[in-house]
Amino acid sequence: MKTALITGGGGAIAEQIALRLEARGYRLVLADVSRARMQSVAAKLQEEPTLVHCDLSTIDGIRTFADLVEGEYPDLDLLVNNAGYIEPGDLSDLSADDVDRHILINLVAPMQITRAAVKNMRARGSGDVLAIVSMGGIIALRGSAAYSASKFGLRGFHTSIQQELAGSGVRVMGVFPSGVDTPMLRKEAVHASGSPLNFVGTVLAPEQIGEACMSALESGKLETYVPYVDSLTTRLLGAFPWLIRRVEPPFAKIGEKGRRKYLARIGSGAS
Repeated sequence: MKTALITGGGGAIAEQIALRLEARGYRLVLADVSRARMQSVAAKLQEEPTLVHCDLSTIDGIRTFADLVEGEYPDLDLLVNNAGYIEPGDLSDLSADDVDRHILINLVAPMQITRAAVKNMRARGSGDVLAIVSMGGIIALRGSAAYSASKFGLRGFHTSIQQELAGSGVRVMGVFPSGVDTPMLRKEAVHASGSPLNFVGTVLAPEQIGEACMSALESGKLETYVPYVDSLTTRLLGAFPWLIRRVEPPFAKIGEKGRRKYLARIGSGAS
């Protein structure tokens, strides 16, 4: 039986990934800072997963968990770097701790955990590394400087290690969603500095990200975009970032309408 480890294992996206991996015969290991959230996900699974408490917001916590992955799970078949963090706001309004959390949780943690897992995967000639990246790793929006910096870094990390691992039997894949209906997006929606561009298109359901992850595992492609049509504009602006300031005003108006609709739908009211 194959083994998969999912960080951020108590979240809505992790739940959808876990359900689909279990259906495909994987034994699951969930890792999260909240045992209660992991137990909530575990209750929806047919088999009892292994629950591992970890804090990926500190260097010591990251290194401790990476050492555990290397030592306790030498036969790990699939690593899913799903843990994420966002605190919307202009850089000057963020605390030093907020900036650190973005980089530690969104970038340093997946780098160190991947380094630990890949040692064993490479030695035996097989394994998969999958990360939930973000369209925010392709295009940087106002009010998301720390978040985009971390996700741009994660995208670059994946691009590099895919080349390093070519021919080793270890695959590297990233899923790049637009806005997903999770607590992170809800924080964006109610925050004064949250970008309305997150709401230009339809807000995705966690189930759609779960399906996208399964598609990524089937195809083995480096990057999977969800939805693909949104990625066309995103990648164009990512290639020509000077265009962002020109197109932001009209898109922001559309996004603000979408934000208000989203808030009304989730029952928070428009701010």
